[in-house]
Amino acid sequence: MLEWVSKQGLFLIYLFLFFNSLFESLCPPYPSDAFVLVLSFLAGRGYYDPYLVYFLTVAGSITGIMLIYHIGKRYGDRLLEFLSRSFLGRIFPVRMIEKAKNKFSERGDLIVLLNRFLPGMRAPICFAAGVVGMKRHKMFYYSLTSVLVWNVFLVTAGFYVGATWDEASRFLRNYTVIASLILLGILLVLTIIYFRKRSAK
Repeated sequence: MLEWVSKQGLFLIYLFLFFNSLFESLCPPYPSDAFVLVLSFLAGRGYYDPYLVYFLTVAGSITGIMLIYHIGKRYGDRLLEFLSRSFLGRIFPVRMIEKAKNKFSERGDLIVLLNRFLPGMRAPICFAAGVVGMKRHKMFYYSLTSVLVWNVFLVTAGFYVGATWDEASRFLRNYTVIASLILLGILLVLTIIYFRKRSAK
């Protein structure tokens, strides 16, 4: 990443930052946070403007969120129907999807507010908000709050992480491990709850 970044002009880097954050909302496995940390680290070394890095990551994130939300709102039910009819319907049965939609309708505000702090779940949450018909202004303001707070943490962490890239890369590795363990822990708890309820029935 550092080698690629060092060969690019300022305009291209700032443009990349925007689309980097946008694309992450559309394709969850894409490691946008890693790029933001790298460029924030370089901003801390004086290569880029940290305020512009922050603004562009926020702008890209909220654009991607609202885009996937509108896809969910306009095409969500048709996509879910297609999913239920395909071979994936065995993995994600319609009843489970409908139940998830009902739960999201009940607690959607809090879920969207915590959206950026749930790695790997960001795109599905935005899509689900569109499917259940969350109001556009609520989706925007809750998501913006989440994005603003998360990116303050991310850019500040990259900016102040250390004087050398060794320290920065160590932080990045630790961050990835911690985020993955938290997500796996949540999934494990939800799986246990699901199978206990199923066995009880």
